[in-house]
Amino acid sequence: MKIISTNIGKPTEFIWQGKTETTGIFKKPINEPVFLTKNDVLNDEVTNRLNHGGYYKACYLFSADQYPYWKELYPNLDWT
Repeated sequence: MKIISTNIGKPTEFIWQGKTETTGIFKKPINEPVFLTKNDVLNDEVTNRLNHGGYYKACYLFSADQYPYWKELYPNLDWT
């Protein structure tokens, strides 16, 4: 396996259907090693602990083979 990108993020607020929502989905690439525990990734923040982060959910991986599907589904996003 080759790691192409490692991304972490901070909570971001946005307006969705007239309500202010907070999400940790917006991640940015980093150029340094990460410290991964069984519960968290150091310096990455999770806003929804019910469904994200924690035991067996600290790290989420995508295969590069999946990107063509997502690019076709969301062609207007910046995929760089």
